[in-house]
Amino acid sequence: MHRFVHKQLHQYTACIMAALMLLVLLYASSFIPAHIHHDCSGEDCPVCACIQHCENTLRAFGSDTQSGVILLIPVLLILLCISLPAVFFTEDTPVSDKVRLNN
Repeated sequence: MHRFVHKQLHQYTACIMAALMLLVLLYASSFIPAHIHHDCSGEDCPVCACIQHCENTLRAFGSDTQSGVILLIPVLLILLCISLPAVFFTEDTPVSDKVRLNN
């Protein structure tokens, strides 16, 4: 049973990490178009620094353009919606707990 609980914990952690990565990508890809035409205060503009940070984050995930991320987001949302019920709503059965049933 310990091995099953450990595996289920890894599945929960993987789902949470995937959701957090999706939120980071969504935020970074939506922040840039929303603030690209701001009133720049000069060399030390905090909005420009944040835009640069968002661009670096998107590049770190392997996407130089926002269109790749925007196309990837619905696919990741669908996969997340499909996998969450399987992870959170599975029942413990004697087979999953590897209980031997002798007559």
